[in-house]
Amino acid sequence: MEQTGDSTTSRLRWVCACGLAISLYSLYVKMKLKEDENYKPMCDVNENISCSLVFKSVYGDGFGLSEITKLSSPNGAIGCVFYVLYFLSSFFKHKWICLAQLIVCTLTLLLCAYLGFLLLFVFYDCCLVCLVIYIVHTWLFQEVLRRYRRLYM
Repeated sequence: MEQTGDSTTSRLRWVCACGLAISLYSLYVKMKLKEDENYKPMCDVNENISCSLVFKSVYGDGFGLSEITKLSSPNGAIGCVFYVLYFLSSFFKHKWICLAQLIVCTLTLLLCAYLGFLLLFVFYDCCLVCLVIYIVHTWLFQEVLRRYRRLYM
């Protein structure tokens, strides 16, 4: 049974590593776009599949909620902190930490749904970086839920 727990925790850490990598790439692209307006990142495939459109928008910082949250850092920077904290907290098996992970992950999954809605119905765009982070985040939620159930249910 402990082997299953170890694999769940290992997967959780891998998900965090993937999320961190995507967040770092997002942050890199955001910084390059600020430096050079003509910069064309790999994730800009055509006019309908473009991450720079989203990154340059008001939704590229603080998830577009900076008026409410006073959080105005680039989404990639917030993602880096988020995934590092989840990775580090995976070393602890305290019930309150697992529950906090589950609650925060659920809330941020709702944030992903909000951002996905904006992507489709406001930007009419497909941001590959955004889609990958939504997939990674859904995977993170599944692993956090598995870990919580394994430890406390």
